Amino acid sequence: MKDSNALVKDNRQVAQDTYLMTLMCELSPFTPGQFLMLRLTSTCEPFLRRPLAILSYNEGAVEILYKVRGEGTSLLAEKKKGEELSVLGPLGKGFSDPRPEEEAVYIAGGTGLPPILAMAERMKRGRLIIGTYTKDDIPLWQRMQNIGGVEITATTEDGSLGIRGVATQALDGLLKTIQQPCVIYACGPTGMLKAAASLAKDLGARCEVSIEERMACGFGVCSACAVRTTTGNQRVCTQGPVFDASSIEWRQ
Repeated sequence: MKDSNALVKDNRQVAQDTYLMTLMCELSPFTPGQFLMLRLTSTCEPFLRRPLAILSYNEGAVEILYKVRGEGTSLLAEKKKGEELSVLGPLGKGFSDPRPEEEAVYIAGGTGLPPILAMAERMKRGRLIIGTYTKDDIPLWQRMQNIGGVEITATTEDGSLGIRGVATQALDGLLKTIQQPCVIYACGPTGMLKAAASLAKDLGARCEVSIEERMACGFGVCSACAVRTTTGNQRVCTQGPVFDASSIEWRQ
């Protein structure tokens, strides 16, 4: 973990209310699923840093993909080239690599694309499902399609791109066609993660989920991001955000 200053190199809109930011800073090597805590201003407003998953890191350039949802991300969307941010990270526990015999299946919904795309770009093999409400909500569509060795499926609830429906419906259909052991990597709304965990259990497949929870400190001091597991409460920021799906006590 390292706290450092970062300069904004680029900050552009890539989908509806969704931005891709490139920051110039020195990071330790990261594992897909790990995240940064960003301080957006030099003042006390907003007081808390914002957690954002790392999309990529290469030669001093780190990418983050975020959707404008509140005060913090609205401020982030206004950042211009040359402005400075304080960056803490990489933080948390990321995904494990698929075993040699496993087919890798990646599924992302809502704002869950960054760690999933990072994992697919790292492994360069498997199947990736992206689910949104409409095609205008899908960021970096061409970039996903350009990943060598990864087959891409889009689902949209309004049917404007790919399969009409939700991502877990496409996952259910895909899993029925796979004839070898597989591992599922998932990030998105709780309902999607719970459904993916259930499908994995029925198949006897491994499933790792990246949990999205509100965070205050980002490194395990405040316990504000605790999630219930079969071994008790665990902190998403340090013991996650990636967990074995079978260990989560899913909310009803």
